[in-house]
Amino acid sequence: MVNTDRTEASTTRRIQHYAAAAALAAFPALLVVQAPIDPASGGTGEVMYAAASDQATALAVSAVLIMVSGILMVPAVAALVHLARGRGAALTTLAAVLGVLGGFGHFGIGMFYLVALALPGGDPEQMMAYVDRLNALPALSTIAFPLILCFGFGVVAMSWAAWRIGLLGWWGPILVTVVVLMHGLLPISSTTVELGGLAAITAVFGYLGIRVARMSDAAWDRSATSGALSVPATA
Repeated sequence: MVNTDRTEASTTRRIQHYAAAAALAAFPALLVVQAPIDPASGGTGEVMYAAASDQATALAVSAVLIMVSGILMVPAVAALVHLARGRGAALTTLAAVLGVLGGFGHFGIGMFYLVALALPGGDPEQMMAYVDRLNALPALSTIAFPLILCFGFGVVAMSWAAWRIGLLGWWGPILVTVVVLMHGLLPISSTTVELGGLAAITAVFGYLGIRVARMSDAAWDRSATSGALSVPATA
């Protein structure tokens, strides 16, 4: 007689396993799609009004993509926390906190884009001035800006956590760290450069997602009860 409870539990764990792997690969990949269609880079009143008036569909799609990417940070960091159990647990916990906070930041950007879709219904000068006042609001910037920064910090911490667990070679976190530092420190606003950086991060986390997906059910389950993760060595 088939043990139904055990079968259902096994199916649930398998769904969690593959969903986590998909989230690791998908959260940066969605940003690669979002970046070239984003009509609101900069977020000033003039830019937001023009985007909402002339490219409303692109603004809405961009908002949804960045929001979904932010949401996927939760299962992505949950996968690393699940696999860390002992080895690299402290670093992975930090990565989880930063990653989730960064996901909130990206979700907030998406909401800002969606709210901006109503701007064309008012006087252009007043609407643009309102967005500029909103951007200059200390209470908002004090909360929103650190959350947005946490996304970059979280991605870097996640890559180093994956290396510490044994899922990535040293090349992965170093590449992600260089990309994030270049994005934050260099005065470059080219879409091509931004896409190149996002593509590099997507390659790292795509590889990581594939590695997690290819783990056996036994290896995935074993990580929840043991302090070491048995995975093939990486370069």
